Amino acid sequence: MDKYQLFHQLHHQHGGFVLANAWDLSSAQFIQAAGAKAVATTSWGIAASLGLADGENISFQTQLALVKSLTEHLHIPLSVDIESGYSNDPLQISENILAIARLGVVGINIEDSDKDTNALRSTEQQCTIIREIKKALNENGFGGLFINARTDTYFVSDSPFQATLKRAKAYQDAGADGLFVPGLTNIEHITSLANTIDMPLNVMAMSNFNSAKAAFAGGAKRFSLGNSLYDLVGNTIKTSLTQIEN
Repeated sequence: MDKYQLFHQLHHQHGGFVLANAWDLSSAQFIQAAGAKAVATTSWGIAASLGLADGENISFQTQLALVKSLTEHLHIPLSVDIESGYSNDPLQISENILAIARLGVVGINIEDSDKDTNALRSTEQQCTIIREIKKALNENGFGGLFINARTDTYFVSDSPFQATLKRAKAYQDAGADGLFVPGLTNIEHITSLANTIDMPLNVMAMSNFNSAKAAFAGGAKRFSLGNSLYDLVGNTIKTSLTQIEN
């Protein structure tokens, strides 16, 4: 079984799997040493570790340099948060993802948020992007790379479930391998969505939603920790220093 098959299999095993998110090499190595079967990056954590806000504020070259370091030192599959692709041009986004793929990653998250407008891209625009990504990967020998289509509907929509359902079906038809819906915490919505789409559903830990077991029982297949570990490390340092000083 190659690394692509292994990563895909994790999304289709009984129950689901927890995917921890790293922001640098040391955090990724800690996750690997803990026995994780795969690791992902967190754009929020990477940006925060460099004193920046999330939202493609780190350069793409910085992103590439970090991913190169991770793939050179890890032996477990790595998925990369590519945010919105560092462009709105489907061909440029495809080239960016090919550059990531050539470093040896097994998957990506690609968002449907437009970083220029802070609104969602149209469904049609995002489907064009996903199709171009899939085409470029297939043509260059990376057809097994897992495309996790992220939608931010639960952050911006007044009717998030219906908006998510519409986009999910479209993204699936465009070639996505999985659906990532951060902000989705309603178990009934998770179950309805998981039962409607024909690809694994990925949800994310939130301050009011930290039970992977509940998410899996609802039908989710992947539970991403997002910036949870980054926050945990920061809080641990602050608590430890307070205790030492007192």
